[in-house]
Amino acid sequence: MSIVAIIVPLAAVTIYCDTLRQIPGPFIARWTPLWLGYQAWMGRCYLAIDMKYGPVVRIAPTHFSVAHPDAVGIVYGHSHGGELTFDKSQFYDAFVAGTPSVFSTTNRKDHAYKRRIVSQAFSYRALEQFSPFIQTNVATFVSKLDSMCEKEGSIDLLKWFNYLTFDILSDLAFGEPLGMLATGTSVVSAQQTDGTVKKEDAIALVDKREHISAVLGISPWFPWLARILPDPFYSSGRESATGLADFARRNVWKRLNSGAHREDILGKLIAARESEVDTEMIKELVAETVTLLSAGSDTTASSLTALIYFVKTHPQIHRKLTAELKQVIDQEDIPTHTQVKKLEYLRVVINEGLRHYATMATGFPELCLRGGGTFFGQNLPAGTEISVPAFTIQHHDSIWGDPDVFRPERWLESPEKRKYLSRYLLTFGKGPRACVSAHTNHIMIGLACMETQLILATVIHRYNIELESDHLDSTEGFVHKTKHLLVKLSRKF
Repeated sequence: MSIVAIIVPLAAVTIYCDTLRQIPGPFIARWTPLWLGYQAWMGRCYLAIDMKYGPVVRIAPTHFSVAHPDAVGIVYGHSHGGELTFDKSQFYDAFVAGTPSVFSTTNRKDHAYKRRIVSQAFSYRALEQFSPFIQTNVATFVSKLDSMCEKEGSIDLLKWFNYLTFDILSDLAFGEPLGMLATGTSVVSAQQTDGTVKKEDAIALVDKREHISAVLGISPWFPWLARILPDPFYSSGRESATGLADFARRNVWKRLNSGAHREDILGKLIAARESEVDTEMIKELVAETVTLLSAGSDTTASSLTALIYFVKTHPQIHRKLTAELKQVIDQEDIPTHTQVKKLEYLRVVINEGLRHYATMATGFPELCLRGGGTFFGQNLPAGTEISVPAFTIQHHDSIWGDPDVFRPERWLESPEKRKYLSRYLLTFGKGPRACVSAHTNHIMIGLACMETQLILATVIHRYNIELESDHLDSTEGFVHKTKHLLVKLSRKF
């Protein structure tokens, strides 16, 4: 095993260095994936892969980052055209929780099947049925914030956004919220198979799992290396990956054993399979709920944090958004999704926040198949990995004109301009591999979008918000995350 792990990367380097040495990038990245692994470990991939090298950058011996607008359609489109075909790379294997999910499966046929099943849980009709569950958790969130308005000191909104999104997703996935909002902590109790109760920090499990997976997925020999290294980063990360899967498995079984029938995500995933619940189905349900908790909690919480920051640091935008919300929401009410889902300025503020902040900053790596081909003037062998950095695309001068300016009005210039800009908003991915919780026809209908609209509208409408800092700190594990957002809150009415 150790000989193979050494020979295979060295052989790849020998082949690639002869044909692709002219592609710029960090010198050490030509020879080893350790440079990229280090950047992922440090949480700064999207900052390290910058434009100083040009649009095509070599970030590992067989991995290239392509920051060109045309690359989006070629790499992530439904039909690539020409001689190049792309598929998911081995990077996603690091995210497998026992059984591949719709996110982590790399087989096209398996992905199509899983996507067909999962998409039924995120149809427009299904999302409308989820609305009452979301509304109930938002009401609990508001009650907590209201009580904290009466106290001195600052509040970390990121923490409470995390509690809210976890409670919403666990309510939809397991039949009841984890209770983070009620207890004010991410440490939750989970009953073991032997009847004992174990306490887990669910948010920490997700954070560590995402971070370790983002590092180990960079090279097929990184997981082997991690097993022999004494580094606690790897050991704690592996434990977190296992812990999150165990946590999901226990909660799935608890829900199934309750015999409850609910029109929620787990219920729809079971119904879509049209078969009896067996061991294989349990594995698939666990895989999808792990993905749901990982992909849908901290990403939405970080996006909400960034949106509050952007709105509050742009007074004119804040005034305009507040005025729009006042037109449809009574003073004391918590808005419904029906009230806010078609509000135009709310929609473009969210679009601009997702663009500017870029939750998926580095981009999803894809594998060049079928003998390789020519890509941006370079002859790429089969097996080359290509990624399109979302942060760079979403801050590309040729697309946005003033990319570093937070300007929601850019989305209102014309229907044609909005359609054009939407091509380069990579928050939910693109093409057949895109997140099933996306938005179409300019009406945001995805689960994450539904949450974001409702929560942002509620907080902006209900509270006076005073930022404690004029800077927003962030880091990158698998996703680009805010570190905190300290604010002082008071009720408007």
